[in-house]
Amino acid sequence: MPLPARLAKLLTMTDTQDSGSAKLTANVKAAGCAAKISSGELAEIVRALPGLASPDLLAGMENFEDAAVYRITEELAIIQTTDFFPPVVDDPYTFGRIAAVNALSDVYAMGGRPILALNMLCFPTCDYPLSVAREILRGGAEVIAEAGAALGGGHSIQGREVIYGLSVTGVVHPAAVLTNGGALAGDCLVLTKPVGTGVCLLGLKGGELPEGARRELIANLTALNNRSLDAARRYPLHAATDVTGFGLIGHAHEMAQASGLAVYLSAPSVPLLPAALELAAQGFVPAGAYANRKAYANHIRYGEEVETALADLLFDPQTAGGLMLALPDEPARRLVSDLRELGLPAAVVGMFHAGPAGLVEVANHD
Repeated sequence: MPLPARLAKLLTMTDTQDSGSAKLTANVKAAGCAAKISSGELAEIVRALPGLASPDLLAGMENFEDAAVYRITEELAIIQTTDFFPPVVDDPYTFGRIAAVNALSDVYAMGGRPILALNMLCFPTCDYPLSVAREILRGGAEVIAEAGAALGGGHSIQGREVIYGLSVTGVVHPAAVLTNGGALAGDCLVLTKPVGTGVCLLGLKGGELPEGARRELIANLTALNNRSLDAARRYPLHAATDVTGFGLIGHAHEMAQASGLAVYLSAPSVPLLPAALELAAQGFVPAGAYANRKAYANHIRYGEEVETALADLLFDPQTAGGLMLALPDEPARRLVSDLRELGLPAAVVGMFHAGPAGLVEVANHD
């Protein structure tokens, strides 16, 4: 069967297919963070919500922050976040691990340490054996333990589609909170994980991802961002976020917008997962990437033509993505060196500068 037809079949699967095989991704319409509501639609939804401000709410809905931060005392603030999504892989245990890594990432993106997690599970008990739910929760529990947090229970409901994630509480000193605003002109933009998870997951579902690339994809998806934050804390950080459903360009735009700056993005400097570029060139691009391209079209300027497949990866919705950190040039270079010594494929991918707030200038050179 030629690729376009096979890919079309994958993207049009319905819940009339046999679910007895327990393939978690068989009936998923949008997996992982690709299932996010687009940024434009989300902005329209929350626009009319009442502002319930508090002087102790240090970070809230403004600027699409990764989590809420609430000051308890002059020495202690709590970070509160929640994240959940449909399966990205068929193995329940691995899915649980990926979903937990993704949810915990928001705490690290705000500069904090997770201390407590609650499970959130939607599970169709008529379609899958209970052992599947048990394995999902086991995977999540192991990651929570790896993060040094406690698991306090959670909530479950029946539903047509499997959905899993966590509500997470973290702690941070109020003076050490990181937000996606605060970058200064001249700051470098450091990325701590490669991109391409959306493309590679679609390739995996289509049976086109090589085994070596599959192993690296799963290792990337199940790696916590704690080591990256610990290394980065030794340097003067001005802003941070993690890369998830809005893609690299979407989250770079948010950082630039919140900081009142423009950001230069070097497309060739962005680290990519193995096989991601080849798969994107073959058409394995999730719908969320096209939604991101449309949502941020008015905030992008191309200095020169960028290869279509590479441009698609800049918009690719990421699941359990890395941190993006803004800090001065020399410390940024040292941080990248430190992260690479830890085996993390970090890179400087851009620089903030004075310009229209939120503008992302994409170049096809370093």
